[in-house]
Amino acid sequence: MNPYIVVTIVVGDLLLAAGLLAFFLTGASHFTALIPAAFGLLIQTPPVLGLLLHNYQRPLMTASLIIAVLGLIAAISRPIMKLAAGEPLAWNAATISQSVMALGCAVAIVAAAMFVLNSSGKP
Repeated sequence: MNPYIVVTIVVGDLLLAAGLLAFFLTGASHFTALIPAAFGLLIQTPPVLGLLLHNYQRPLMTASLIIAVLGLIAAISRPIMKLAAGEPLAWNAATISQSVMALGCAVAIVAAAMFVLNSSGKP
């Protein structure tokens, strides 16, 4: 099993867990806390399918790469807008969740890109 695929799946699992944890720890009142969970599910689904469909691993990992890039953009957009407006960043549950999502998406980007850019698809 390719380690880049495994890393991408594990990152998806961690984002899924982080989103669910943030949602329930904040009183299950803000559905936006589930955004990391949604991206985690979307990031891990293509590599899981790639394990079943070996001939489609490269396009599926490319899809995971694109989703991870969109997730990184989504995670860093709000803090950047706050900083640009001159507002301070408070370390609350939302900021921590966005930071975890940004870090997870960055790791998924590296793993998926290493798989896609490797000509043989093997480490």
